[in-house]
Amino acid sequence: MRRSSILENRRKQVNPEIREAVDLSFQIVDRIHEILTEKGLKQKDLAMLLGKKEAEISKWMRGTHNFTIDTLVAIEHALQAPILQVIHQEEVVA
Repeated sequence: MRRSSILENRRKQVNPEIREAVDLSFQIVDRIHEILTEKGLKQKDLAMLLGKKEAEISKWMRGTHNFTIDTLVAIEHALQAPILQVIHQEEVVA
């Protein structure tokens, strides 16, 4: 797909931290979609499991929702699958 030079120039002006946050949000949504697909579930099933309205889940799944830790934990429990993996590196002491 050919990208618009105007959009690309605008994208370059966005704060790198904001860009990283948006990218991470899309990765989270992609992971949730992946889990739903693997389990043969739809967004409405996730809404039911979480006790939420399907419209709210739909908003979350657009990729611009700022997921809280509590929300991520609730989704992981509902789907019985991990969404995020945090890697801790040990400090090297000289």
